[in-house]
Amino acid sequence: MPHISSRKVNKQVLEKIDKLLFSAVSDRNVSQKQQRLAFSELLTPTEKIMLGKRLAAVSLLSQGESPYKVGKTLQLSETTTAKFQIKLENGKFSNASKLCSILRKGPLQHYIENLFKPLPRYGTSPAKLFKE
Repeated sequence: MPHISSRKVNKQVLEKIDKLLFSAVSDRNVSQKQQRLAFSELLTPTEKIMLGKRLAAVSLLSQGESPYKVGKTLQLSETTTAKFQIKLENGKFSNASKLCSILRKGPLQHYIENLFKPLPRYGTSPAKLFKE
């Protein structure tokens, strides 16, 4: 788990940081390549994995996959998948599930389709299964 400083940040500063992060992801003047390179520099491998797993978990759970299967596939704890399932059922992930629905029509779709396929035993690299 990434380390978070115990020092509290002013609420107004946090709001400005949130706006900055959102604009970095959503601004049309920033190319996807620029976004990818910037986030590769800013996020640790652990943070990228954590965010990716959460996005995939919300996507799979919102499609009706069982929390057990999602947790086992993504190597998430039962507690995490149960919390995500409860949040989805209570509408607390409504925006995240809408985002996942949009992403499933694009780059996420191919990955999700191949996520539960068994890997071949010989000859094929697992990375080849996830290329479009």
